[in-house]
Amino acid sequence: MINYWVDAAGAFGIEEFIAQRAPELAQRIRVCTYESLTAELRVTRGAHIFTALDQLTPAGREAIIALYDQLAQHCPGDPLLNDPRRVLGRYRLLMAMHDAGINGFRVRRAGESLDGARFPVFVREETGHDGALTGRLDDSRAVAAALRSLRLRGYRSDNLLVVEFCDVSDAEGKFRMATAFTVGGRIIPAFLLRGTGWMLKWDQSDKDEGAMRELVDHIEGNPHEAWARRVFELAGVDYGRLDYGVKGSTLQVWEINIGPTPGPSRGPAPPPLAPASEALWTRGRVFFAKAMERAFAALDPGISQEQAVIRLAPSLVERMHAESAARRKRQSTLRFLRSIYGHQTIGKPFRILYSWLAPRR
Repeated sequence: MINYWVDAAGAFGIEEFIAQRAPELAQRIRVCTYESLTAELRVTRGAHIFTALDQLTPAGREAIIALYDQLAQHCPGDPLLNDPRRVLGRYRLLMAMHDAGINGFRVRRAGESLDGARFPVFVREETGHDGALTGRLDDSRAVAAALRSLRLRGYRSDNLLVVEFCDVSDAEGKFRMATAFTVGGRIIPAFLLRGTGWMLKWDQSDKDEGAMRELVDHIEGNPHEAWARRVFELAGVDYGRLDYGVKGSTLQVWEINIGPTPGPSRGPAPPPLAPASEALWTRGRVFFAKAMERAFAALDPGISQEQAVIRLAPSLVERMHAESAARRKRQSTLRFLRSIYGHQTIGKPFRILYSWLAPRR
């Protein structure tokens, strides 16, 4: 049995993957939510994968460390993936990648001195997965204005990072963003996107036959396996998805998602591709899903009914749930405020103010 630990909001990722891409895993993977933690719980022996650690509150992280330690004590030999003490968050990850000579760009926390920074820069959250919150900012005054406007929109200063822009475009102005999963030490490529945008997403990427052939070659060839394994090891990550930029032989780490969605994503189905591109895309998707399925299966020591009793301090569990409830309430309020900001009519003055404070470029 594989116990897949995740926050309730992120459980859909593995659930949809199993339902639509790897139904054979349904009897192997048990989804366990952090919200279900109690002071005393019975856990099934087998592998335990701790995901979405960056979404935990301080008390939540403390509780998961206690859970991890008791599993290591009571279930010796059971695979435990993502030790919460070792996994690096985004800020520490990017610092470590620069210090190791892997990345050529640096990161700072909001409010830290920008002396010596290489402009342009952009601002993003440390724990969010929405990418850049600003366009490229050319000087310290633009950064200060952007940070002010983000705080007005409800973003916390202590969760904002100022990241030096790293240009990995080729001679034709095309950017490439690749992704690779690790599952217990196995490196499994997932995507290679190509397009003109510096913050690449599937919707904005090229879908022609040439781009799809690049994607399939990346997934089936696994050309960056050794490099990706080193990055995951430095990051302390046993399960997660690495997003990185590609410019020839130059590779740059963007982030590691500790609660990745193996696919498919939520939302409306994308428009159909041209037949040749669709065939290549399907080939790559099937290859990736089978590789992930094999990697998960390799973690599973077998169907087991044996359980271990884990006891956590009641006060810690209570504090964890209280902090989680407060965070959900705050996030709900922010979603409401941002829906006003995005409203076609009443949001217009807010958008005008923001575009003046922090224009996107």
